[in-house]
Amino acid sequence: MKRFERKYIERKNNAYLFKNFLVTNKFYKKYDKRIVNSLYFDDLNFSSFKDNVDGNTQRLKTRIRWYNESSDFINLEIKNKNGFLGWKDTIKLKNIYNIEKDIRNYPNSQLENYLKKILKKNMFPIIKTKYLREYFEYAHGDIRATLDTQLEFFSVKTNFKINFDKEIMEFKYPASNDKLFRNYIIPKNNFRFQKFSKYVVGVNLLNRNLLI
Repeated sequence: MKRFERKYIERKNNAYLFKNFLVTNKFYKKYDKRIVNSLYFDDLNFSSFKDNVDGNTQRLKTRIRWYNESSDFINLEIKNKNGFLGWKDTIKLKNIYNIEKDIRNYPNSQLENYLKKILKKNMFPIIKTKYLREYFEYAHGDIRATLDTQLEFFSVKTNFKINFDKEIMEFKYPASNDKLFRNYIIPKNNFRFQKFSKYVVGVNLLNRNLLI
């Protein structure tokens, strides 16, 4: 399903402003909060990174994602973007790989061979992100919102870590609900919409520690 993703950024410790906005505008808590871990992949030319920075309308991003402190249930996610619309292809990797072990021994590992077979090219783990996510849903239509706090970036090769000083609110909804979002959410929203990619931000922050 193609969907819009709208992101808004605030300084650290200001997520309560986002939460107040959501509650006031009839968003309710959808799931329990949880830790989101994402491992981002790119090729040796950093093509995914460059496509985003250059503003290419058609681009994709590859990551493995798991939740909380367990890697028993992990997904390979390929995020596609065409203009403002995006969609995600997900492949479940339940009980196939031990993420920590496979990343430490990535060259010629089962995981590397699997990704090469799926993606038709060599891809390498670049950065890891970790953050706390809260989930909300609009009471009057299919519009979801998430709040991301305590965001950390890690270099895969050096394990160098940077704590990020921003917090993110993101709305996700199908293209068919764009009118609903524009008519009922945007007019009440005093936050500024921003282009934001955790992968791009992480690469920029960790650039001297990215050794692939």
